[in-house]
Amino acid sequence: MRRHNITLSEPLSEMVHAQVKSGRYKDFSAALQDAAWNFFYGPSPFAEYRVTPEEVDRSAQHDLATIRRDRKARRLKPWKPRR
Repeated sequence: MRRHNITLSEPLSEMVHAQVKSGRYKDFSAALQDAAWNFFYGPSPFAEYRVTPEEVDRSAQHDLATIRRDRKARRLKPWKPRR
């Protein structure tokens, strides 16, 4: 990740600090990164699908555990690319 020094107007700076203080963001950098992402790229995929990152991680961990169990029980065939 790159470091950037920026200057914000006082009202904008206060608004970002209020968001950090409310606990919505861990720090000032995270708040600005989220704001920039939403402005330039649109809402995050998590918001679009109405899930949290924790829910996605939990689901992925569950799927990976299922794959590990199936591998251990030799229920999965090894994957070989076509030539």
